[in-house]
Amino acid sequence: MGAPNDEITPQLAALADDQASRREQILAGWREAARADPRQTTIDSLSRVQFNDHIPSVLDAFERKLRSRPGTTRAAAAEGAISREETMHGLQRWQQGYSLLELMREWGHLHLCLLDEIDRFASRPPGLSREAQVVAHRELAELINEGITESANQYARMSKAEAQGLAADLERALATMKEIERRRTALIHETVHDLRGNVQTVASAAEVLRSAALNERDRVEFATLLQQGVVTVS
Repeated sequence: MGAPNDEITPQLAALADDQASRREQILAGWREAARADPRQTTIDSLSRVQFNDHIPSVLDAFERKLRSRPGTTRAAAAEGAISREETMHGLQRWQQGYSLLELMREWGHLHLCLLDEIDRFASRPPGLSREAQVVAHRELAELINEGITESANQYARMSKAEAQGLAADLERALATMKEIERRRTALIHETVHDLRGNVQTVASAAEVLRSAALNERDRVEFATLLQQGVVTVS
């Protein structure tokens, strides 16, 4: 978009001043529109400050952009600020439990509220020229488009990070299960080995006791050994 001419620039600045003066009405209208939307349910759990989130900063930057000539350093700085705040807004909405659909519709409600503000200002003296109104609509469309894009990108990044976190948790859980299984198998092998040894001791003692040539002292000793082996096995 080319730079506004000298007549349009002060008109856009006046529009920015008007929007700044009506900030509370804009935010309240946006909130009410969102609350009336049956597909936006998370909003009921948020306070006014939580709902507004980073949007006041987005509007600050948007007003700075309206007051600036496109292509200037000031306009570029305002665009950068808008992008950062929109990204932070998307992150905050993710943390607040918004679905992506809710967030997209929220941007749509903000778009309509700001569009009404531009048309309201344009219809009252001194208003906006047709060219200035077109530029304002275009700037607003770019604002909302960037907001939707940044929000969608932020949700994609968070979804990817969440999926990676879940995958890492699953890998750790599987590793833990494998270690538990390894220890269980080792314990079973050790128990079987000890059991076999005890059974062998019992069997050997019983075999010796069958000998008729065994003296009484040895018989008592082997009988005791046999009894201990039986206790151990049981």
